[in-house]
Amino acid sequence: MKFKKVILVMTAAALVFGMSGCGGSAGASEESGKAQESKAASSEVVEVTIPTYLAGENVGAKFFLPEVERFNKKYEGKYKINIEEVPQASYAEKIKQLAQQKKLPALVHSAGSGGIDVQWFKDVAVANDMAYDLSDFLNSHPDTKKNLVPESIDYCTVDGKVVCMPIAVLKPIGLFYNSSLYQDEKDIKDMSMEEFLESLEENKFAFQTADNGWTTGLLLSALVASQEGGIELIQKYADDKLYDYTDPAILNAVTELQKLFQTNAASNSIGAAYADAANAFMSNNAAIICNGSWMSSEFEEASKDKWSNGFDGANVKATIYPGDVALVNPRIYGEFWVANTASEEEKELACAFLEFRDSQEEIEALMLAEGGVAPSITYSEEFKKKQEETPILSQLSASITDNTKYAVSLYDVMPSSVADIEFGKLLPKLADQSLTPEQFCQELTKKAEEAK
Repeated sequence: MKFKKVILVMTAAALVFGMSGCGGSAGASEESGKAQESKAASSEVVEVTIPTYLAGENVGAKFFLPEVERFNKKYEGKYKINIEEVPQASYAEKIKQLAQQKKLPALVHSAGSGGIDVQWFKDVAVANDMAYDLSDFLNSHPDTKKNLVPESIDYCTVDGKVVCMPIAVLKPIGLFYNSSLYQDEKDIKDMSMEEFLESLEENKFAFQTADNGWTTGLLLSALVASQEGGIELIQKYADDKLYDYTDPAILNAVTELQKLFQTNAASNSIGAAYADAANAFMSNNAAIICNGSWMSSEFEEASKDKWSNGFDGANVKATIYPGDVALVNPRIYGEFWVANTASEEEKELACAFLEFRDSQEEIEALMLAEGGVAPSITYSEEFKKKQEETPILSQLSASITDNTKYAVSLYDVMPSSVADIEFGKLLPKLADQSLTPEQFCQELTKKAEEAK
């Protein structure tokens, strides 16, 4: 950027001398040169390219990419964000390499997402002052700061510095069920876990074991939360990671999960990636899938090309887990941090994007697209009306009351390498009984210790 400004100055100087040689007055030439320099400088667009996994087939791309386009349109002629698509499995390694080379992009996905380990972020990025302090930005933008979740602001503040943009939207995770296959007189959330499992009969879960085992890990988290002391155990490690998985609450939950793999797992569960689990649910081969509210768009008419075998999205209902439990963790890093190595202009762009993302308009747009709650804002009447137009999101929102118990998921307490890779590698062995529940928990503990 400084190099470009030097070129502009040199160009302006050349114009001054050129006009003097043609007989123009020095004063007039100087003013003309300054005017041209100012015009050229003002037309410069600050442009950055950010690697992201929220692209391509990633479910998060559906909202994120249009949001970037909206930002670019709003700041056309001033700022522009370009997208570099990176597979989620490769994102963390790419960022670590760029960090070593001191070539981090202006905006980086936060720890706990994209495979970026929280410990790496603390021990490397924060410890080496790689993260730009957002304190001044937030203090000078009170309208943005008031929209954020207080617990996340606290968590993102390290030694007085806000090292990550805190979250504005919480996305409590529950489950979806096909009411044409699974029916019961009681709402699932009003049952005990034991009652729920008994009510399943022949109905199947859309499990997955590939990748990070996402849909399976969510149910396992709910199973842990249903155990005596289970919620307290995992809540204890919401800030720090859990390295010992041999506690009875986890062992009992894993034992129950192994039974479910034998009796109530969709036929394609072993080896299934997320797309396979989603396909099992949307082809009537599974009655229940554990997932976040962002999946709701898959059950709308616009997505019916993904349905098969008589599946109808209108039959899908949403609720939270037995025991009135929702999975959510407010004490997390937000979705982006800003690299300290970025130029001042790039930091300005990055902060403008963060301000844009956490405006009430964008927050409400996100919740309409992916669900969730924004506890720090008062919803607009227009938002309330639009939310009612999406029954599934309304159902999930209504299922959460003042009596709901919040629990963090196992993905929140596992070291990132375990959550994103090792957990999924071990699941097939639990499913086919190559590992006993005790051995599974021991192996998980071993992998967690290795990640320290």
